Amino acid sequence: MLRQAALPVLAGLALLFFGLFVLWLILVKFDDMIERAAKAATEGRDAHWSAQIERANADANRQIANQAKAALAIETEANARVRLVEEQLTTMEIANAALPFGDACGLGRDRVRLLPN
Repeated sequence: MLRQAALPVLAGLALLFFGLFVLWLILVKFDDMIERAAKAATEGRDAHWSAQIERANADANRQIANQAKAALAIETEANARVRLVEEQLTTMEIANAALPFGDACGLGRDRVRLLPN
């Protein structure tokens, strides 16, 4: 009689344990799915920001290169102007030295004509 009364209780407990085991398996799978989704989201976010950083670095490098080109062009132009002024000064010194009375004090008419306007 005790056996007959205990059999439904044992069957119920076995079903309960089986149900709890299945629920535990479902929760483990669900937790694994959440972890994979979080990892995928993190990797996606990291990839997005890495691409943004690379794009910003490329833009900065392009601007630096453009500024270097502009500085080189300005330097080239300035050097050309300096050479032109030095050539004019040399020409003026040669013309001044060719004038008569180079040791005279003051400016003569010919020397005043050599002065820039």
